[in-house]
Amino acid sequence: MPKRTPYQVRKRILAVLRDKPLNYTQIQTKLSTNYDSVKNNCEELQLYELVSIRTIEHHPENGKPSYEVSLTDRGFKTVKKLARDA
Repeated sequence: MPKRTPYQVRKRILAVLRDKPLNYTQIQTKLSTNYDSVKNNCEELQLYELVSIRTIEHHPENGKPSYEVSLTDRGFKTVKKLARDA
């Protein structure tokens, strides 16, 4: 299976966030990629103001810090544009 480009990974991250906010692990599972790749790409998308990353100090399931990623208004507009261009 050929390696996906960072652009393809970021595009897929935006697509999976269209329905609801997810944490890094949930995104990792949906994209079948590694945690660090998800984290780094989400941080880059945050720089472009396409996503917002919220820190949850104590995750309800395991008590550890977690990061919830959600689309911003700009992110929603970008997802719609990508869907039209596809």
